[in-house]
Amino acid sequence: MVRRARRWCLVAALLLAPWLAQATTAVFYQPQTRDRELAVAQWPGWFAQLRARGFDTLVVQWTQYGDAFADPAGHAWLLQRVREARAAGLRIVLGLHSDPAFFQRQEMPATALDDYLRTLARQDAEAARRWSGELGEDAIAGWYLPMEIDDRRWREPEAREVLRDYLALERRQLDRVAARPVYVSTFFAGHMAPAAYAQLVADVRDSGVRAWVQDGAGTGRLSRGESAVYLAAVLSCDQKAAAGVVYEVFRQTGSDAAFKAESLDGREADAALLQRAPCGDTAFFELRYLPEMQALRRE
Repeated sequence: MVRRARRWCLVAALLLAPWLAQATTAVFYQPQTRDRELAVAQWPGWFAQLRARGFDTLVVQWTQYGDAFADPAGHAWLLQRVREARAAGLRIVLGLHSDPAFFQRQEMPATALDDYLRTLARQDAEAARRWSGELGEDAIAGWYLPMEIDDRRWREPEAREVLRDYLALERRQLDRVAARPVYVSTFFAGHMAPAAYAQLVADVRDSGVRAWVQDGAGTGRLSRGESAVYLAAVLSCDQKAAAGVVYEVFRQTGSDAAFKAESLDGREADAALLQRAPCGDTAFFELRYLPEMQALRRE
């Protein structure tokens, strides 16, 4: 049994090798239904601009958000955009099914929460099989779980155990579809001490899922100095709790309940886009806030 397990680990490592070779420089794309109103002829050029700017990866935050992009026309539209991004030379980290009510439903007691997360995992597996069949397995460089792990809900040991089991289940199921790195994002708002938050991120890593930590610059929940302490705790290149950083290149102007944000001005945006994670992946949120993507920022 031990020998067989070792053989499987070696096979898995060889399968993943092409996708683990180097850290990525990624930009998130959060599909919105209003994006479908833009001329489709513009998209290939936009993706080419991203590649020319130095991005090598597009993280599609979700392929379905509630009912959005679930209809045949919406799905076909998004599928074509993903194909165009790949044709422009961008690697694709593919987000799966997103529940708009996730942050409310995550508050359920542990037993009900476990059932809910297992439902999410089944939906993600179905989405992964569909997209892998349509895009082709080689077109997918990684999977993204479109939940966000905060530093409040997952403080208690019982909730943490449910989270770890869920993430491990997601990883196992997605490996059966296509063995690729699985990513999730996490953020802090001062509800845990930095060292405790670092342990949360390490627990995510130990589940087999890679955690990208949001820097919090756009939401502004904490000061820059406070955020720096949290980032230093999780970004130790020796301990490697976090797999990378998501730099927020926007400024939030509305509440979390009705998220609204604006882009940074020219110099501030340029400076923000020069940031790089000390080790691991560098990602930026989000495509529509980049200077060349003004058409996507329509209200």
